[in-house]
Amino acid sequence: MGGLALLLVAVAVIYFIYRQSAGWRTLKVGTGPQAEELEAKYAFLKQNQVKCRLKADTPAAMGAVHTAAAAVDSHSHERVKLEVHQKDLDRAEQLLQQFEEERPGTSPVL
Repeated sequence: MGGLALLLVAVAVIYFIYRQSAGWRTLKVGTGPQAEELEAKYAFLKQNQVKCRLKADTPAAMGAVHTAAAAVDSHSHERVKLEVHQKDLDRAEQLLQQFEEERPGTSPVL
């Protein structure tokens, strides 16, 4: 009986992890100054009701204490990803193109 409970807990954890990452697409990636620009793009998308998030590419050993907000540091070499929910992907791409046109002279982000 204890083995079955453990198996159910393991399945529930795996399902939860899957659901957390399902449906999100990485739109842009940057480090240092590029990460600061990603933060501006994130704010612009949020302002336009696009479901998005910033995620830091943090090694698992660093734990959950290190957040995307801490990675948006011009001296940091950590990658930050701008992720958009797949249902908002087309709209986000159009809005980011508009954002780029309105802000000339910004550095390209991968």
